[in-house]
Amino acid sequence: MKNWISKVKYYLNSFIEVGVLLLAVSVIAEVIFGPNVAFFGSQVTENLVRLLNNLGSQGIAALIIVFAVIFAYRKLLK
Repeated sequence: MKNWISKVKYYLNSFIEVGVLLLAVSVIAEVIFGPNVAFFGSQVTENLVRLLNNLGSQGIAALIIVFAVIFAYRKLLK
């Protein structure tokens, strides 16, 4: 059972790392090539700003969620 759980944790960690890397590459591509990057969709940075604005309008609950996600991600990296 522990072997299965460790495999699932490994794959989830890899999936999260790939997602973060794709997000970083898409933001860099949008900065370099403009807002209409064909291979990453459109306006990634605008969607990120909108997400951050929505989190900001939710107040302390959003702040707690953001800290929980950061804590979980940092724990996965160790």
